[in-house]
Amino acid sequence: MLILDIDRFRQVNFSLGYKAGDILLEQVAIRLQTLEHCPCIVQAGDDEFLLFLHASTQAELTQTIQETQYMFNQPFTVMKQECYLNVSMGISQFTMAPGTMEQALMQADHALLAAKHSGKNKLIAYHPSHSLRYISRIQMETELRKAIYDNQLILYYQPRLELSSGSIICLEALVRWNHPIQGIIPPNEFIPIAEECGLIIPLGEWVLREACRQKMKWTEEGILDYQIAVNISPHQFQEDAFSDKVIQIIEQTGINPTCLEFEITESSIMHNMDATIAILEKLCKKGVSISIDDFGIGYSSLNYLKQFPIHCLKIDRSFVKNIHNNQDDWAITNAIIDLGYALHMQVVAEGVEEMSQLEILKGTTCTTIQGFLLSPPVSVHELEQSFHLHDNRPVIS
Repeated sequence: MLILDIDRFRQVNFSLGYKAGDILLEQVAIRLQTLEHCPCIVQAGDDEFLLFLHASTQAELTQTIQETQYMFNQPFTVMKQECYLNVSMGISQFTMAPGTMEQALMQADHALLAAKHSGKNKLIAYHPSHSLRYISRIQMETELRKAIYDNQLILYYQPRLELSSGSIICLEALVRWNHPIQGIIPPNEFIPIAEECGLIIPLGEWVLREACRQKMKWTEEGILDYQIAVNISPHQFQEDAFSDKVIQIIEQTGINPTCLEFEITESSIMHNMDATIAILEKLCKKGVSISIDDFGIGYSSLNYLKQFPIHCLKIDRSFVKNIHNNQDDWAITNAIIDLGYALHMQVVAEGVEEMSQLEILKGTTCTTIQGFLLSPPVSVHELEQSFHLHDNRPVIS
């Protein structure tokens, strides 16, 4: 049993229209009907087809699969517009017997999910680990939903050091999941799930509110007088009421908005230029600073740097990592530093882990660094202990 899903079919509908999308699906179905050893084809969803393949030998099955893949190497023509389609496929082999078809369908579906999660545009045969992974993701999604509302999330903070003064000027808030059984779960294990299932919106709102609350507590105690940087996901930024929610949280917590910096990726701000400008100007007018996170690996359109009210560029760690032994990475890093300096922006080198990297950056106009050489992300307790231990001087080893 093979399940075939057309990748990014929604983009076809958006670009060519729904009528063109329907015509394209008809053409896909016509091609699939020419397959040998495929007695039954079912359109199982808007852009998904279920193929029952019947083969006497493994060679016959392999040939049918290859023919299926080859079909999508040829272009489709819709309304005089030529286009190519990529497909993800999951397959499960089974012998006809009572109860085996439903099991095979589930297995093929799990294999398809594995294909889509590992880059799309590929065929993956079912393996038992796919079901375990799928069940694990469902369980994690359920538990994450509870975690957001049951106070299982906590914020760690990673400092940013200004090179000219040698002082910490900002703390980046980074979410962790304090699971009651598994302990601390890092964000790379649950943020992708949150983005897929829509939980990234309430999760992001929790992070912003908690960061503001914590900053107000430090302000009242007269300690850790630094700006707080909060990561804003693309889904969060593109939400209709995003700026209004931000202003509401600022007013409810009482935080001075000039104490906030939002780290936004390039992909977040490039979808709707007019809407982006309106959102950023509204936030900046309130006093919030804007930084571009992971600069250099996204769109990197220099045009938006002059259109948007951006205060800071954060150089992606993938460039900074090898500046001491890779000329290309050093050239790109230095170019971004010079660009930020010329535009009067703060430039942050992320992922600084070795003294050799720091020494190179000190010889440039790079304004600030962040990374494990200065400090890993630490808990509120560790941060406060460090502050008090060093006579209220923020020295973090």
